[in-house]
Amino acid sequence: MKQEFSTQAPTHSLAIVSLVLSILGLIGFLPLVGSIGGIISGRIAQQEIAQNPHLHSGDGMARAGVILGWIGIAIAILGACLAVLIFMLFVPFSFMASSGAM
Repeated sequence: MKQEFSTQAPTHSLAIVSLVLSILGLIGFLPLVGSIGGIISGRIAQQEIAQNPHLHSGDGMARAGVILGWIGIAIAILGACLAVLIFMLFVPFSFMASSGAM
């Protein structure tokens, strides 16, 4: 009897780190920092996997980390714009009401 072994390359550790950081950035545990770290580590993992596909796997995981990282950055930017808009709309009225201008 001849045994056959599966020789799938192990998942690149930076691909796992990318996905975890991006998820943490997306849910707000590490806002913006996790997303940026996920993008950077995902890109590095993608490059190393492309250079040595027989040594590493996990390109899909790295790609998911990069995509989630960009989504996390977009949500953070939209949240900052919304905060500035709310500040601009409501703070001037509170200053005018307290000074008796209204």
